Amino acid sequence: MENFQTMIIGAGAAGLFAALRLGEAGHGKEVLLVERNERAGRKLSATGNGQGNVTNLDLSEKHYRSSDMRLVSSVLHRFVREELLQYMASLGGIFSADEEGRVYPASRQASAVTDLLRFRLAELGVALRTGEKIIAAEKRGGSFYLRAASGSEYCCKTLVLACGGAAAPHFGTDGSGYALARSFGHTVTPLRPSLVQQKTDLPPIRGLKGVRCNCRIRLIRGGHSVCGAEGDVIFTDYGISGNAVFKISPCASAGDTVAIDFLPDTESAALLEALRNKLKSAPALKAEDLFRCVVNSAVGKAILRRCGIDGARNIQDIAGKLPELAQMAKNYTLNLTGSLGFDSAQVTQGGVSALELDENLMSKKVKNLYIVGELVDVDGDCGGYNLQWAFSSGWLAAGAVAGSKN
Repeated sequence: MENFQTMIIGAGAAGLFAALRLGEAGHGKEVLLVERNERAGRKLSATGNGQGNVTNLDLSEKHYRSSDMRLVSSVLHRFVREELLQYMASLGGIFSADEEGRVYPASRQASAVTDLLRFRLAELGVALRTGEKIIAAEKRGGSFYLRAASGSEYCCKTLVLACGGAAAPHFGTDGSGYALARSFGHTVTPLRPSLVQQKTDLPPIRGLKGVRCNCRIRLIRGGHSVCGAEGDVIFTDYGISGNAVFKISPCASAGDTVAIDFLPDTESAALLEALRNKLKSAPALKAEDLFRCVVNSAVGKAILRRCGIDGARNIQDIAGKLPELAQMAKNYTLNLTGSLGFDSAQVTQGGVSALELDENLMSKKVKNLYIVGELVDVDGDCGGYNLQWAFSSGWLAAGAVAGSKN
């Protein structure tokens, strides 16, 4: 049996930052960071569509969901974006924000962010053991005893669970960390995939596969708007994807309706006027050409179909339909039938109840047990929010661990 002062289970964003904080505090030789994958930071290396969206300029609590928003606010205010970026810069990275406030490395390579952290970890002397999955843990007396799938056994005084959630299991985040948390008496709130593509009824999106549009979308339930977003909508063979869809996905459920505005910067009256001008200037056009230079041509044909219009008809024959067509372009509805699930989700909604953790992410049930990152029931919007939570929670928990050693 191997003995360590502190063990951290999971070398994702939260686990890496926890290990780095302990290393920076001079405790690196006393720490073991264990990762089930053969390489640390696999999911981190894919964040931001592989470009490394590490945080956001707007970190207000409105972008997060949790059973304990006071804890979320406290954590985010005690290790803020500026501190994160200052630390990354001290390791030799350069970061900047795009027009939406999403912060990326100048290289636009998420894998480079992971490399920065791994290089520093090695310099600090923190032991990293990959290819080792912890399958059981218990506390006896003042120590934690852990067993790995390989048969190896470990003992430590402080345990940090940073195992990740259930989203994107191909990166090793298969939800097994919840079982470890439950074994210590913790409650796991209902889990659901978030920041995930949505499935829709298929006839309204026929012919649109591969089309990408900048749209404003609204999620409607029971006739009322639940939330909305603006950004890319990408049509697929199963439904819709894109950053606007990811933004509403935390609230979306099967049975909801998505209303798409294909022209968010154009008022309905201006759109109707443009269609009437086309009717006047080119009366010999076919109906399928009505939306040329207005929306994507495939979208225009889909709008015509939704209004029951044959594209081969003469444009003059559908003059009376122009108000309906303009309305359809501003309010194209799709019924949601579900999502692509955890296999395709970027993050998990739900997890270990934040109400069972203190201000430093230590368990209120088991002393010296810390739970951080996506394992906690904290999830954020698309745009770097979830990584900031992971970095902040891992850093602050490790700070409490380091403080208890002094």
